[in-house]
Amino acid sequence: MSATTTSHETISDGQQDDIVLEQSGSYYGYLGEDGEGYHHHVDEATNTVYVTPDRAERFLPENAGVYWFRVCGELDHTEKLEQDDDRDRWVAYVESVRGWTDRPVHIDVTEIFAEMHEGDRR
Repeated sequence: MSATTTSHETISDGQQDDIVLEQSGSYYGYLGEDGEGYHHHVDEATNTVYVTPDRAERFLPENAGVYWFRVCGELDHTEKLEQDDDRDRWVAYVESVRGWTDRPVHIDVTEIFAEMHEGDRR
């Protein structure tokens, strides 16, 4: 017979704010705030959408070259997207069910960077 031990842990209010998502700015995306007040965050590395009542906190870790984003608190929904095109379907779905109150402007910088570096040689 094996012995088992039970431990009890007290969780303070500060510990209850679980980290839902923490990702470098290179892999973090924000889709916007829906009509019910929820924020839609994307982990670009896993192609997963996290729906939370809170916006992300932006911070710069010591010795880091890029900002990081952290989302704490409640998690309303998680949606694993199969393909990159599924993100557009998710945005359309949210539009049809909840609507959007705030959507960031999408800027495709590919052409801008191409023009800036048109004469560069490597």
